[in-house]
Amino acid sequence: MKSQERVINILLKLISGEKITIDDATKDHYQVTERTLQRDIKVIRDAVDRDEADFKMQRDATSGSYQLAKGSTLATEEALALLKMVIGTRSLTTAELLRVKDHLVALVNPDDQELVTQLIKQTLKHYTPLFSNGDREILPRLKSFSKWIAQQMPIAFSYRSSVPNQQGELIARPGSGIPLSVYFADYYFYVVLYVPEREKSVLYRLDRFEEAHVAQGSRVTVPQHLGEGTPQDLEYQLVGGTDIPYEFRYWGYPQTALDRLPNARITSWEDDGSVIIKGDHLASQGALLWIMSQGAQIQVVAPKALAQAVKRELAKTLRYYQD
Repeated sequence: MKSQERVINILLKLISGEKITIDDATKDHYQVTERTLQRDIKVIRDAVDRDEADFKMQRDATSGSYQLAKGSTLATEEALALLKMVIGTRSLTTAELLRVKDHLVALVNPDDQELVTQLIKQTLKHYTPLFSNGDREILPRLKSFSKWIAQQMPIAFSYRSSVPNQQGELIARPGSGIPLSVYFADYYFYVVLYVPEREKSVLYRLDRFEEAHVAQGSRVTVPQHLGEGTPQDLEYQLVGGTDIPYEFRYWGYPQTALDRLPNARITSWEDDGSVIIKGDHLASQGALLWIMSQGAQIQVVAPKALAQAVKRELAKTLRYYQD
């Protein structure tokens, strides 16, 4: 989950009345360090905990949890920034986005509400929800799954596959499991479910659930190591990952690469202006697509299998342009 997506996720939880505790479960949930979470909380606190805003961040000294005091105003520039980011994800239907917009604008000082509305008017005019979502509202599903996650309730569902059958149709198939957590990444909300028959947690895209309900009379115990709903690395499940170390030489702006590669680090700066970037866990499919998008700014040093995959893709691309 990217930084801005994580901050929005945490803020939405706080606005809805939830408490956020910087503990092992929260760190595992977001796959970040305690320092990163503290920085996220500070970003939110700086946005709302200021003289011109009545919305206050409160910390419980006993539990160490954070929550937002109700009935206050949100700083104008922060409401505007949040609205721009939510619009940019394109993950909500137009109707949902308008409701979120109304709620956030209502938190702004009344004197500035018209200003915020005007500043996002053009962006809203050209808003285009994700085609794959259609007119399916996401927020009601998010509400239902959040309740099931909190209570670890077994559910039965019908899920639309992303792989068409021989007739080119996307068929909805039945399934069951226990929702463990919800993530947002690359335009979509994802649900992690523990599937008893597979004895593992599996990712499902929230918008592809055709129907879901509590499975009455079903009792399933989630293995302790999966109880927090934190697969080893969400990014690996989204794009297919391995524990293979990697090494890239990068001639572009270094932070661009570091933002894309979780837990990557610069190990050396080269005389030609490039940097050597290394990491311990490779999201192989996602990495290949990203490498191809970087063109001549990147060279794969390791693993060799990825370097060969890049060569094959480049060779195929060149064939498209041969006369």
